[in-house]
Amino acid sequence: MTEGSGEPIRAHANRRRRTAAPRSARLSTVTVLALPGILTLYFGFSSGGYFVAATGAAAAGLALVLVVRLTLAATPFGGVSKAGLLAASALAVYTIWTLASALWSGAPARALLEFDRALLYLLALVVLGSVPVSRRRLEASVRTFAAAVTVVCLAGLLSRVAPDLLSAPATAVDERLSYPVSYWNALGLLAAIGLLVCLHLASGARQPRSVRALGAAAIPPLAVTLLLTFSRGAIAAGLVALVLYLVLGRPWGLLGTALAVVPASVVALASAYRADLLATAEPTTVAAIAQGHDLAAVVVFCSVGAGVLRALLNGLDVRLEQRGERARAPGRGGRSLIVAGGVALAVAGLAVAVALDVPDRVGRQYERFLAGNSTPTSDVRERLTSPANNGRLGHWRVALEGFSRAPLIGQGAGTYQILWVGGRSSDVDAVDAHSLYLEVLAELGLVGLVLLAVALLTLLGRLATRARGRERSLYAVLVASMLAWAIHAGVDWDWEMPVVTAWLFGLGGLGIAARRGETHAPGPAPLTRIAPAIGCLILAVTPALAALSQERLDKSVAAFRRDDCTTSADAALDSIGFLSVRPQPYEVLAYCDVRAGRPRLAIAAVEKALARDPESWEYHYGMALVRAAAGLDPRPQAARALRLNPESPLTQDAVRRFATGDPAKWRTRASGARLPFEL
Repeated sequence: MTEGSGEPIRAHANRRRRTAAPRSARLSTVTVLALPGILTLYFGFSSGGYFVAATGAAAAGLALVLVVRLTLAATPFGGVSKAGLLAASALAVYTIWTLASALWSGAPARALLEFDRALLYLLALVVLGSVPVSRRRLEASVRTFAAAVTVVCLAGLLSRVAPDLLSAPATAVDERLSYPVSYWNALGLLAAIGLLVCLHLASGARQPRSVRALGAAAIPPLAVTLLLTFSRGAIAAGLVALVLYLVLGRPWGLLGTALAVVPASVVALASAYRADLLATAEPTTVAAIAQGHDLAAVVVFCSVGAGVLRALLNGLDVRLEQRGERARAPGRGGRSLIVAGGVALAVAGLAVAVALDVPDRVGRQYERFLAGNSTPTSDVRERLTSPANNGRLGHWRVALEGFSRAPLIGQGAGTYQILWVGGRSSDVDAVDAHSLYLEVLAELGLVGLVLLAVALLTLLGRLATRARGRERSLYAVLVASMLAWAIHAGVDWDWEMPVVTAWLFGLGGLGIAARRGETHAPGPAPLTRIAPAIGCLILAVTPALAALSQERLDKSVAAFRRDDCTTSADAALDSIGFLSVRPQPYEVLAYCDVRAGRPRLAIAAVEKALARDPESWEYHYGMALVRAAAGLDPRPQAARALRLNPESPLTQDAVRRFATGDPAKWRTRASGARLPFEL
């Protein structure tokens, strides 16, 4: 070896390191861009993410992703923009306010679990918003999200048209399609948003031919999925968002997409509506399965036909785009023609509305909405034309009453359930107000609503300003999809269903991020990354502990129902070990102590539950039961439970059951009382 011969070797090693670094950076970026789709898939097959375990696991996972990005990315905050910083700051303060509300609600567990959900959305916004955006990156993330939505909806549709191939759990079988999300309105909203995104993919002249064909092919099955949920709110929100997308986006490929998918979707929807056996409470009978197979064949035919026809019409997109570019050239008057056409269309629409007496019809339907409390039950398909409010006015009334008692700070996060059982006029159970905005007013007051509004409006506003030029259809579909969510969230509990909400903050954060090349700030020094990385690790602790605690609590309740109190008590203690602020494990321990003949220990356990949630009727009811089992007077606690929940059959029964001064009768009657989680 001659002198200096090591230099080429070192140079080659340096080149390999430089090549490996960009590859790892690209891999991490691709992973982050796929997060909206990954989260949608995860929540889609985890009951929509409604329950504590799924939300906690996802929040902890996002916190770890942020830790990795903080420690390894060359410029971990390269995508931070002014709009992104404002939205994230507002949502961060909202999240902290949610947790702080435990100070005045006296229910730390309720606030903590709501904090975990808000933290999930904040982390999605921050992680995606830290990546510099480009059209290519945003399109890739949108495509991944569209694919995930399609998979979830296809799984639901398959469970209805071919339950012999994919069967939904018995608890999910209903006349309205809800599997795998577990709630029909959430699945309907997901399908409606999926339709918008797939319409964008199918209509984008700059999309690859395969993407346009696949986007068109997904539309008929998504439309059928939406129909089979019979979700009026999702359909209405989707239609409003569709109009907005057409106005803002104006994709050149819309004509080709319409020719390909409209006839196919009409045929598929008509066939689905006629499949009456699939819209019953028993959609898995032999006759229903046969009907479902027939519908499946129609949907497959329509889907394939739409995809193939869309591929054949690609040349039409190119010609329309070329004509559009020529029309927009200086001196061609293209913009004037577009404005004139829009004005003519608006005037024509107004004339049609007046001719059809639309204002009067809308007024009559609104009156029916106020007067009608329940939707038709004999044929679920009739609900599509029913304006009944389905009990929502009662939920909104209770929320507004709670807001009026504490308009600035609210009653505390997670306390709507307490408000509902105390102010309802029926024995219908509810945890949420069926309106994000009214529930936030009731629980977190004007402060909470303003913070949330700033975050959401910042996302929508900044995305709307970017819906122009060649990228207008890309940003328009995000604005339209978020508008669909915002409308639907006003009449349902979408905030509590991350499957239809996590994507909003993820794609919204990416959409308002700084563009690639706009920021040139160097990455932070290694030592300055440590503090925020440690902070993110700390953030991951609470949701992770909540998820572990819930897993043990579920095990405890299941064992209790099997009369296995040894396993139940052990699991309850494990649940407390992970998260001691939760009252539910103490409740299970109390009932296990009663079964074991230790009523005094049961009283101590219920006291701990009450200390953690003093306004919950459930623990006052439980205290009445365990006191009666101990031969102590249960009547004051039974009366308190009834005051907190006057419409409950359990509290009413407890007052009647213990209306005696005989301790022996208290003991005997306590053994026959029902437990809250046995309903």
